[in-house]
Amino acid sequence: MTTYIDTAVFVKAFILEADSAEAIALLERIGEPFAYSHLHEVEIPNAIRLKCFRGEVTKSQESAAIRLFKADVDAGRFERISYDLAAVFIRAEQLSARLSATLGTRSLDLWHVAAALEAGCQAFASYDSRQRKAAELCGLELIPSSVGR
Repeated sequence: MTTYIDTAVFVKAFILEADSAEAIALLERIGEPFAYSHLHEVEIPNAIRLKCFRGEVTKSQESAAIRLFKADVDAGRFERISYDLAAVFIRAEQLSARLSATLGTRSLDLWHVAAALEAGCQAFASYDSRQRKAAELCGLELIPSSVGR
């Protein structure tokens, strides 16, 4: 089963946070190679840089985390999923029209759900409650099955 993993889960594997151990265990259960989209390519390093901006990590920690991420991509731990990029944007807009007014989902969260759907993924890993609800309403299996947030 192909599982699409939200950016925030990946970031917890590169920057140690209170719940990093949980995220790393989740990634280990899902297994490699990890499904990887165009948005991950931008979002993962950017999320790490934002942690530096916010003072949550040092510049050297930021640089090391981004190097680790890029090394994992180069080593084949991440694998680009196949989808029609234009179709992902169309699907994301359709999801927005259907879900955002009631769920309060953000556009990039919907983009990830749309990419998962267009790539034929069966499961979606996220800790974000709104994104999880959108994925669930689209028929994706949620991983983990529940979150305490």
